[in-house]
Amino acid sequence: EKIKFENGLMIKLYLPLTEISEFQRIFDLLFQFLKIDKYLILNDMIDGKNLLKSIYGNLSFLDSYNPLKNLKWNNKDKIWMNHKLFNEKFEPIYPDLIPKE
Repeated sequence: EKIKFENGLMIKLYLPLTEISEFQRIFDLLFQFLKIDKYLILNDMIDGKNLLKSIYGNLSFLDSYNPLKNLKWNNKDKIWMNHKLFNEKFEPIYPDLIPKE
């Protein structure tokens, strides 16, 4: 299964139940051959519902949760923005997670 991204490619593989380390070396060689420097291999993904239950317990709050309540109108940029991420002047509160080169 292939899903194309604007800046990359995702390939979803269903491999037999075995240690990922057996495939890791092969993937490293494959990406080296394809001259792909940056890649990410995710395995043993968990079910999100079980994770939320372990953190919050009862998940009934999700029935009434509305993420749009977190948005406020920014007159300068004419867009809706999450006010918890910006101050009164709509300047970012937190630093960028990805440093600019």
